[in-house]
Amino acid sequence: MTDTLKSRRLSLALAALGLLAAGGIAGGVASHAMRPPIEMAPLHPIAIRSLPTASGIITIRGRVAETFGNKFVIDDGTARTLIDTGRAGDETKLVADGMPVTVQGRLEHGFVHASFLVDSSGKVTALGPMGGPMDGPPRDRRGPPRGPGEGPPHGDNMAPPPPPPSVAG
Repeated sequence: MTDTLKSRRLSLALAALGLLAAGGIAGGVASHAMRPPIEMAPLHPIAIRSLPTASGIITIRGRVAETFGNKFVIDDGTARTLIDTGRAGDETKLVADGMPVTVQGRLEHGFVHASFLVDSSGKVTALGPMGGPMDGPPRDRRGPPRGPGEGPPHGDNMAPPPPPPSVAG
């Protein structure tokens, strides 16, 4: 083997290693950029009656009034609201009627998507990420379009896009 062939193979091997390293670095940067931002929940609970004016991450405290599978109604004496525990509450009995509980989560679409439940003994149950599945812009959950022109609108009161122009030949 000649020195130029060895030199060429060494250069190719170093270039390949460099590309792998650059790809690993780019992947790390991309995954860090895609992570939801870390947000701190408020330390003090707010009254349920003030929820319509609240935004972002909230904390509420009250007693469980009713349970419905993975959802329950909490009452703090000022009002009631629905709490969604997500998949974590599907198969487990996280709360019971009359149980005092503190809920931290995000208020969206009229009810609270719980991220943490804290019982009266201080035991914290993590239910999911603080942002929840609704992080980012709201999306239509009716499913994919079934045919031409049957997709969800792209905003309130907006018509579907016009058909493409015909090609004159």
